[in-house]
Amino acid sequence: MEDRDPAGARRDPASVQAEIERTQQRLAWAIDEISDRTNPRNVARRSWDQVRQTGAYLAEEARALVVGGGAVRVESHVEEPPEGSIRLKGDEEVVSTYTTRGQLPPEVVLLGIGVGVVAAVGVIAMVRRRRKR
Repeated sequence: MEDRDPAGARRDPASVQAEIERTQQRLAWAIDEISDRTNPRNVARRSWDQVRQTGAYLAEEARALVVGGGAVRVESHVEEPPEGSIRLKGDEEVVSTYTTRGQLPPEVVLLGIGVGVVAAVGVIAMVRRRRKR
């Protein structure tokens, strides 16, 4: 009895073997990808990158609030290079959209300064307490 595929065409052993090898390669690639994504070191690195990006965004927002009326980044995205060009690592062009904010009320500025002073005093007190030990 000859091997036949569901469509009814004859299949030679070489094509069946080639299909099996392609399937094995795809499965091996998928397993490697899953293992790479779930590697604790890679998960930690991705999480740290996300924390750094969020921290940079918050620092930029805080700077804009202190300056008052400064430009604030609303959105950023990576611009893909033209098709057919050779892209090296780090060659992406980041395009950002900015907007300006109005002047902050004096109460908000004073509140921000007060929070900053309290935080600074707390840090200084912690450092002195640790030095005494």
